Amino acid sequence: MVFAPSSLILTNYYLPLSEALGLPRMMMFKYLVLISLFLIPHAALATAQEPDIIVINNQVLPLNTNPLDSHIKVIGWEPPEEASIWSSNWRGYIAKWEVIAGNLILSEASILLKGGSYKDQKRKSILEDLFPKKKQIIATWYSGALIVPDGEMTNYVHMGYGSSYESYQILRVQEGIVIEHLTFTSQQFEIYKERKFQNFKETKKFQEELSELTNGEHKWSVEAALDFMQSAYAEYYLSI
Repeated sequence: MVFAPSSLILTNYYLPLSEALGLPRMMMFKYLVLISLFLIPHAALATAQEPDIIVINNQVLPLNTNPLDSHIKVIGWEPPEEASIWSSNWRGYIAKWEVIAGNLILSEASILLKGGSYKDQKRKSILEDLFPKKKQIIATWYSGALIVPDGEMTNYVHMGYGSSYESYQILRVQEGIVIEHLTFTSQQFEIYKERKFQNFKETKKFQEELSELTNGEHKWSVEAALDFMQSAYAEYYLSI
């Protein structure tokens, strides 16, 4: 089974990470992170990202995970020329998800069209392009942990999905089926995340990735590598 942690957009917190842990996009992301750290001023890339949205029990919430990214990678979709790419949405689309009868359902995906302003957005559905002739789209391609902020924002971070909230919902998904649904206060979530990260540190995959960061081209310090991995790999290790 392939875990497809969503598309990380250069942040120190819940970077949306797509095809992490062994798939090509993870390598591409690492190169972008390294470039941002060593070659580009931080301010140039420090932009909070517009999240997907998810409907859970009739409640509309932001989703700090991008489950669609792994499917997009497989089919080779790229934003068309008519799409307007904003610094607040480097992935080029917004998806809407719903949890129905224990299934993760993709109900919409759209691009922002050129010509409109940020306040007067004109959008176009890309659902038919991504899933021709499919009416109900269960995310069978996706396994991972959906990180869903809930409640009031307690700390705004102008980078990726870095802002903090008073509570969180975590949905562990296996091939499109929600196998566990957890709710936490912010403090409980940090404790849970730390415990899961410690479990992750015992795995072979963790050791391989840590070695790549510390012994690779840029030779990160162990402290910096651990800090990065605890943030960037959250979607993966929260799912195991």
